[in-house]
Amino acid sequence: MANKNNGNEEKQEELSAEDYAIIAAGLTALGDFFAFLSLIKAKEITKETGEAPGAIPLVYIRSKKRKRY
Repeated sequence: MANKNNGNEEKQEELSAEDYAIIAAGLTALGDFFAFLSLIKAKEITKETGEAPGAIPLVYIRSKKRKRY
């Protein structure tokens, strides 16, 4: 026999704003983690070769722009 649906089936709810915020926070944390790993790798390359890596990390650029007396 065929199953009849009398309207008792629950509708799938959409994601709430809080759900989207949790997903966004997770993706942000993941991005920060990979940025951290790239900084560690850049430091390793600098120590091994004695020269700067091809891409200069943004943190390094910001620290060089400050004038220290």
